[in-house]
Amino acid sequence: MRLCDTCGFVLNEGAYKCGNCDSPIPGHEGAFTQFKPETTIKKPVPEKIVPPVPATGLSEYIPKKTIVLLLVAGLLMAPQTQSLMGGSLDYWNEMNTPYYNIPESITLNLVRNFTIYLENGQSSEYELILSKPENRPSWPQQSTNLWQEVGEINVNPQFEENEAGRMKWSGELNGNERAYVSVEYEITINTIRPDLTIDDSGTVDDMPEGYDIYLGDEWLIEPSLPEIQNLASEMTNGTEGNVIQILRNIFDYISSGYIYQASSIPKSCPESMESGYGDCDDFSILFSSIARAAGIPAWLELGKIPAFIDDKGSCNLEDWGGHAWVNALVPLKDGTSIVVSIDLANSYFLWMPPYRISDWVDNGNGDDLYSYYYLFSSQGTGKATYLEKSYVSSCSTSGNIQLTEL
Repeated sequence: MRLCDTCGFVLNEGAYKCGNCDSPIPGHEGAFTQFKPETTIKKPVPEKIVPPVPATGLSEYIPKKTIVLLLVAGLLMAPQTQSLMGGSLDYWNEMNTPYYNIPESITLNLVRNFTIYLENGQSSEYELILSKPENRPSWPQQSTNLWQEVGEINVNPQFEENEAGRMKWSGELNGNERAYVSVEYEITINTIRPDLTIDDSGTVDDMPEGYDIYLGDEWLIEPSLPEIQNLASEMTNGTEGNVIQILRNIFDYISSGYIYQASSIPKSCPESMESGYGDCDDFSILFSSIARAAGIPAWLELGKIPAFIDDKGSCNLEDWGGHAWVNALVPLKDGTSIVVSIDLANSYFLWMPPYRISDWVDNGNGDDLYSYYYLFSSQGTGKATYLEKSYVSSCSTSGNIQLTEL
């Protein structure tokens, strides 16, 4: 039995220290080695903070967004960019601008069928008179360029020619009898659109000679009336005699001051002025009267137009009826003169589309003008009348003009 050298406590066999005082037992120290764990705690190394480099130049003082905006503005102001943008805007505007398609010319066959019958009574003689279309222009229109070219005219039955050069059919009807007249025109009509401005116009004092018949009174055209004279003074005031300006003033006066209303018989100027309405004949008569009073030769042209026109420039032309428009003489600054067309009912000033047929041009003779409006007469115990049906049997167009306004 071995005792602890320090406290005398009995030591257990094989122990390496006293169980009482924990003193090591001599000869057994190597059996005990104090364990010291090797634990290395690494302190985190802070990231290296790189200080910002001081800015140099304008960017030190101007925000980046502002710089970007300035660069974009500079690009937009560049001549190359302006040219490209201008072309794009022109294309966009063209794509979004409505326009009218007007053919440069139309070639058509117009068929006019007349049925003559007794409206009442037992018997009546009748007479149907039609003007024969001719090439236009004819005197006094001056221009050598044809805007209406008449080809073949087919009629059935054949006609007589009266003293005014018009086609005449006459006969007698009894009871339920009917007479039929058919006329077919083959005509080519061109658009009239002269390149004229107010600056091109001469004055009333520049009028050429030879047009006196279109300055005086005629059937319903009465420039001598005091009220017409007063209107002419208003239309010429401030124009210095510029003919196109005077014509435009008359055009605007009628277009804005009168309401369109169809009638069967043309009215006199006082009747139109008092009522405030009229149709193509009434407006043309009033216009010609004021123009003549202002010293401008003006006269009527009469024919036919369709009531329906396809705005895509095709040949869909329907419901043909009688129509009147005005011609007027305009002296030009270059010493020449030109005859212009004015359609008040359709608001065409100094131009005409090809949708029309000219039957007759006023020759200054009031009797001939009067007789044009009374193409049919009946005499007897009964009363004869007629029905007309007109239509286009064939049509073709040539060329195209795009207009943003008519």
